[in-house]
Amino acid sequence: MNREVVLVIDDKPNIREVLSAILENEGYGVETCESAEKALEKIPKILPDLILTDLKMPGIDGIELMKSVKAIDTHMPVILITAFGTITSAVEAIKAGAYDYLTKPIDYERLKILIKRALNEKEISTENRYLKEELEIKYSLNNLLGKSSVMRRLFSLIQTVSSSNSSVIIQGESGTGKELIAKAIHYNSMRREKPFVVVDCSALPEGLLESELFGYEKGAFTGAISRKKGRIELADKGTLFLDEIGEMGIPLQVKLLRVLQEKQFVRVGGLETIKIDFRLIASTNSDLKAEVTKGDFRSDLYYRLNVINIQAPSLRDKKEDIPLLVESFLKKYSIKDGKKVKSVSPEVMNCLIQYNWPGNVRELENCLERLIVVCQDDMINLEYLPEEMFGEKSIKNFFVSKKENYTLDEIEKDAIVKALEKAKWNKSQAAKLLNIDRKALYNRINKYNILMPSETRLL
Repeated sequence: MNREVVLVIDDKPNIREVLSAILENEGYGVETCESAEKALEKIPKILPDLILTDLKMPGIDGIELMKSVKAIDTHMPVILITAFGTITSAVEAIKAGAYDYLTKPIDYERLKILIKRALNEKEISTENRYLKEELEIKYSLNNLLGKSSVMRRLFSLIQTVSSSNSSVIIQGESGTGKELIAKAIHYNSMRREKPFVVVDCSALPEGLLESELFGYEKGAFTGAISRKKGRIELADKGTLFLDEIGEMGIPLQVKLLRVLQEKQFVRVGGLETIKIDFRLIASTNSDLKAEVTKGDFRSDLYYRLNVINIQAPSLRDKKEDIPLLVESFLKKYSIKDGKKVKSVSPEVMNCLIQYNWPGNVRELENCLERLIVVCQDDMINLEYLPEEMFGEKSIKNFFVSKKENYTLDEIEKDAIVKALEKAKWNKSQAAKLLNIDRKALYNRINKYNILMPSETRLL
């Protein structure tokens, strides 16, 4: 295990020696410099974990050194030591970015505690930054997969609206990735460092949904044994995503509208008015305008939400993205399930493209996950496709004209014959067209008793 390195900077040799001995005894790696100028040369080479420096030194002093270090690495903890323990210099050091401040004579026990605490906080901070970076990568535009024209237009719209604070309504069928679009907007906005809070309006009855949104005070109702913050309050300075807002009842719509207008609310059973700042993104798979006409959704709330309207495209509208999505899901679930499935056969890909996908991308993802689980090869072939899922109007008609009652074996045989005919009965070329090896092709030729034209003439 690598030791954490502390860089000690002091113009007095005896102080450097004492500090080195104490810190090495604590298990740290120690590097020393007699001036800030030499330290600035050394830092890029040794990449210390913490800097311990004297404040008053010839040439560049400790505060100027710290400013230079922070310009290189804003997260580098710096502890300053000085014989001039005035309030003014302490405040100046803290404002400049010092982790803490010690006066001479040095309290070595306090110094050990400060260094340990600073390094622990740096480690936690680093882990948090990595987690945030992962979230940003996960929900960045680059991971909203698609190269179709409809997806390119969606990417452009997301980039445009991300810089705004206006309310957004995302409409689309189930499984089209409405929450993923909402997350992409949030994580590409100025609010990315703040919470992204999700509420599924269809999952809770009206009473529970109200307390979930607004929170409640102790004793507000039976079972309210303590105060609870609601999702609106938790979304302060961030983004509140209301999934399936069309399921929200009229009374709760009125209260939500008031929050959006006044930027404040009161917890259930409470008296305190709480000011709030959040961006609202809502989604629905229903036609809200039609719901307004029927009287099931308030028109004033609809127009408040409908500042920016985004239509989540169905998979039927972007079938050219299916190969890209299939490749992504293959990688995801092959790793997850410890399988070595690398591809799907051309016939399977054609089936996937031809299918209507009423459940959209979510259905495609679930389908690929299932196929990877049951697949025993490194490529998914027709034999693994569930016939009941696709039906005659998709796979069967696509491959074998309009004849009814074809089995999966007959479909595969037909695909092999077509590949052989296209390759002029060159088995190597046909295997390449089918994306299978020659041995697998020979096995299937024997299995289905497929005869070459010359063999047919001999019979």
